[in-house]
Amino acid sequence: MNQTFLFFGWWTKYYIIHFVPKSRQEHLLSGRITHIIAAPHHQDAGTNHWCFYLATSPTTSIQLDCQPSHSVPSTVLPGGSKAFIIISELDYSLAPDVEGKYVLDITPDRGLTVNDLLTLLIGNGRHRYEFDSRGVGCRFWVTEQLELFYASRVLTGRAQIEDVKAAIKKLWPEATPLELDRGAYYE
Repeated sequence: MNQTFLFFGWWTKYYIIHFVPKSRQEHLLSGRITHIIAAPHHQDAGTNHWCFYLATSPTTSIQLDCQPSHSVPSTVLPGGSKAFIIISELDYSLAPDVEGKYVLDITPDRGLTVNDLLTLLIGNGRHRYEFDSRGVGCRFWVTEQLELFYASRVLTGRAQIEDVKAAIKKLWPEATPLELDRGAYYE
């Protein structure tokens, strides 16, 4: 087992990062990513939930999802809660309640794995995130990761990123403007 897996073990001990199913953690981390999809889900509470789907084949993916814990109190946002990063193995490419699909190309021949992406997120403190008192803030989190992935040369298409960022500022499926709710990072 390499050092990165030990690093993840420490975080999972404190329940910040969850693997679904837990028994497949090592398999999930070793999953090779062919491309990344950003997607809004069906509306709930006046907004869409956004997350990433890490495509591992034409018909399967690993969902990378930042969700409010609703149980671990915020230290930055009054009344909010700390986030969980949930990494789920899926036997399909996208959830059935997805309202849109935004494909993001990754650097060719990089051999990008879920482990690489999670190491990047943790190394940049992106797992230390809080949602507001309404449990809202995933759109801001996804926007921030797009920029990190591009700066780190994971993603190659600036135009694709701008398309996702524009879509995140809308309510789907209506495509009406929706101000970006911001969560916050903590130390």
